[in-house]
Amino acid sequence: MKKLLYILSLILFSCSDYSNAQEQLIIDYLETSSGGVKTDLKIKITNLEVSDITVADSIAILEEKYKKEKLSKINVAESKIAGAKKSVDEITTKIDTNDASTLNRKADKLNDETLRKILLRELNEKEENLKEVQDWQPKYLNKYTGREENDLLVKKVITTFSFFNPKLNTRQERTETFVFSKDGSKVLGIIYKGRLSRKR
Repeated sequence: MKKLLYILSLILFSCSDYSNAQEQLIIDYLETSSGGVKTDLKIKITNLEVSDITVADSIAILEEKYKKEKLSKINVAESKIAGAKKSVDEITTKIDTNDASTLNRKADKLNDETLRKILLRELNEKEENLKEVQDWQPKYLNKYTGREENDLLVKKVITTFSFFNPKLNTRQERTETFVFSKDGSKVLGIIYKGRLSRKR
């Protein structure tokens, strides 16, 4: 029993050391500019949630990104088709209601028919573009071809912390998601608007 308690205490101690090391890495990352200038922001970390990101996790993220991008492209293409169809319908109605009884009206009708051919060609191009969008498969979907799904890529660390904002002369609290190397020894960047933002 004593041996088991000793092993458990070692595990808890090592986890605590690991957490402390990650906290210090985050503080250093936040307080150091890309130019290497350090500012003491009096950061206090109140919560740290560490999780592994595997190949399977990354594939799921990429597939979700793909679905959103594809849906957006389809919506844009369909909107352009709707606009082109409206233009074709309007010029067709105009041609059908023009009796072409005078020379001027004959010239107008000829011009309108030429315009309709142009608009029909543009409509056809937009419909072809929609087919291309529907078949679109970006290269990033094949990024992990041949990799094991449980391969560890990086660590995700959701962190809640307070800091002193010198511009506002007050303490503030934020929650940010940091990305660490898979061994947890380096901050690779921070998630900003759904993307990994690195220091330059």
